[in-house]
Amino acid sequence: MISKSTMADRERPAKTPIRVGFYDIERTIGKGNFAVVKLARHRITKTEVAIKIIDKSQLDASNLQKVYREVDIMKRLDHPHIIKLYQVMETKNMIYIVSEYASKGEIFADTLSM
Repeated sequence: MISKSTMADRERPAKTPIRVGFYDIERTIGKGNFAVVKLARHRITKTEVAIKIIDKSQLDASNLQKVYREVDIMKRLDHPHIIKLYQVMETKNMIYIVSEYASKGEIFADTLSM
């Protein structure tokens, strides 16, 4: 005999991942006032990335300019000790900043505990 919970589990469709461009979102790794950072994986290469998702409707003109400046600076940087910018996508309401994922965490995490 099959229990009702088992029947319900079989009828439920598999959870489809949320996609941003070529990336499947896996989980949240950080939150701020105007943005959330998600761990994602490229659908083809399987490379892990961090995607900063910024809600433009929550920003005033000054803060929006700061976001654009951040992107411009990240585009210009190329150093082995600085996170690489891979891609920027923008819609009417959102900005998606795709960058290298620092799997070992933040640089400040260890120094604050000293």
